[in-house]
Amino acid sequence: RSSMWDDLRRGRPTEIDDLQGAVLRLAEKAGTPAPTVQRVSALVRAAEAERLGSPGLVPEKVLAPPAGRRST
Repeated sequence: RSSMWDDLRRGRPTEIDDLQGAVLRLAEKAGTPAPTVQRVSALVRAAEAERLGSPGLVPEKVLAPPAGRRST
């Protein structure tokens, strides 16, 4: 188990912005898109806000377009 999973399970803030945020900042600086990292970050932040525990990050959920958006 990861500490982030424990945090989500206990309704505590995670370190998602510190960990994934660093990757996103580096990608932005390099001009490289990082849609999967953005999606994982968004799913974890949503799980934090909803206090429902782990968002169950299976590939199908991570790779699916965000709600309200269609894939092309």
